[in-house]
Amino acid sequence: MKNYKLYIIGLIGILIFISCNDFLSVDIKGIYTEKNFFKNEEAVVDAVTGLYGILIIEDFVAHGDYTWDVCSDDMFRAGDHSEDEALETFTLDAGNNMLKAGWKWKYEMISRANNLLINVPSMTNITDAIKKRSIGEAYFFRAFAYWWLYLPYGEIPLILEEDVRNTNYNKPKATVEEVLSQIEHDLLLAAENLDNTSTAGRITKGTAYAYLTQLYMHWASYEGKEGKLTNAIEAGAKVINNDLYKLAANYQSNFRQTTTATSEMLLYVASSSTWRNTSTIYYFSPRNLGGWNFFHPLPGLYQAFGNDPRREMTMWAEGDKIQVGNNLIDYEADKSETGYHFNKYTTFTADGRLNFDLLIPLMRSADVYLLVAEAKIRQSGPGAGDVEINAVRARVGLPPLQNAGKEELMKERRLELAGENRRHFDLVRWDKINWVDLPKLYADPISSHVTDVGRKKFIRPKHYFFPLPQEEIDKSSGILVQNSNYLIN
Repeated sequence: MKNYKLYIIGLIGILIFISCNDFLSVDIKGIYTEKNFFKNEEAVVDAVTGLYGILIIEDFVAHGDYTWDVCSDDMFRAGDHSEDEALETFTLDAGNNMLKAGWKWKYEMISRANNLLINVPSMTNITDAIKKRSIGEAYFFRAFAYWWLYLPYGEIPLILEEDVRNTNYNKPKATVEEVLSQIEHDLLLAAENLDNTSTAGRITKGTAYAYLTQLYMHWASYEGKEGKLTNAIEAGAKVINNDLYKLAANYQSNFRQTTTATSEMLLYVASSSTWRNTSTIYYFSPRNLGGWNFFHPLPGLYQAFGNDPRREMTMWAEGDKIQVGNNLIDYEADKSETGYHFNKYTTFTADGRLNFDLLIPLMRSADVYLLVAEAKIRQSGPGAGDVEINAVRARVGLPPLQNAGKEELMKERRLELAGENRRHFDLVRWDKINWVDLPKLYADPISSHVTDVGRKKFIRPKHYFFPLPQEEIDKSSGILVQNSNYLIN
């Protein structure tokens, strides 16, 4: 692995990509290291801002992480990235460019968080409130980066404060149990240090507890770890039972906020047409309307919605109308290879241009409601999660369910969170507990675009994780080794 030691240029070196890979031009105001930067409260706040800034990087959540879902039964890759086809059909090798795209940015986030955790606790010229909040944010974003390394790769190197002090960056993989335990450790400390309320879009205790809930549910998919279901219910209750994180009254408002997030949005990427924008908007939007035309919904997702009102607030289909500036135009299904487009992240300005003033949700309270419902169903059987499921359904005017079981729960998560990068990773953990038969599901033609029917061959346990980037293995000189399951034929 690289030594991702932090060198700060200007305001903590917040690296912002525009277009595909062009750096924003800035005047260099000074060159700093972690040893001479952390001098006052302002520097700490700037350093934390650098953590938030990474979220908008194209190869991180702005585009890269959504690509993991192209192998699901909800999404077709479309676009012109040839590496995505191999990922979608599980035919990729360790040299695939997608595998390494976001790796360095996760470790960059970890590096910045580590430097905060090394330097801030001993500072005396900082208010207790800012100090505590900043430590909480550093723990959260380190956990967040490790979480998005765990989901695709499973076993990955853990670089912590002591490793930085000892310049020990070339480390072997930690086990899955060690990785999940470290994420739990960091999220618990984040929750301990963060407040329930925040300003200027900062994370809160609710954000940390939401990710703890998600963590415990994935952890509980491993044999012998069913006790984590209780942890998930307890963590989720701290979100569900707090009015500060209540569900938004209107479902679509979560995807139409420009400056002020709904109470439901626990973590999001802030995009601006005048300052910086996220390429997420480009990737999901139709090319004929200013986008890049990636990530098309599959017909099976459209069919799953039926008459559910969330369909029109999630995807466009033949016969739909689109408000583009002052004009109401027909959706052109022939502009999509599947006949559909996701619309959660696509709006337009008054003059009809693609609008980049948008908040893109990464974690919503609705996700937590459904995770808690799932945990209760697994523990106590059908009906145990009805309250949480029906709260999510009531928000869009759907009638309540009675004695909802795993099928109803899985469908509710699919429809509520469609296009939000949950489906494939949900299916993987459900396959581990025998709720779904993923090889059979992915072999079904309805799970693929017509050009890929019969090519999506999921092999368990080989494809529970993707291979580690070969480039990182090569740089480690034998310290980092490939995922053992990936070597299975």
